[in-house]
Amino acid sequence: DLRFKTNITPIENPLQKVLQLRGVNFDWNKNAFPERSFSESKAIGFIAQEVEKILPEVVQTEKTPEGYKAVQYDKVVALLVEAIKEQQKQIDCLKRELKKRKNNLWR
Repeated sequence: DLRFKTNITPIENPLQKVLQLRGVNFDWNKNAFPERSFSESKAIGFIAQEVEKILPEVVQTEKTPEGYKAVQYDKVVALLVEAIKEQQKQIDCLKRELKKRKNNLWR
């Protein structure tokens, strides 16, 4: 809700930030952390420490001595939406440029 928010600003350089992210496949380290009840399945995601360097606002650090980190994936959605919009502007610009060049060829 807008009423809950202050200091609202657009996400700066969203496409550049997305391009810096590295998606990975991985297995959970169940042997080292049996108390975590990690899944046996192959997983896909990010490494929180890598994401934190690019988007610290989407990484949560546990308030424990170990300070384990987790990516809040739901917060990445806003970045992806803005990156797609930025990319679409680039595509539209390229389409206009291509159309201009084609029109110049036929003259």
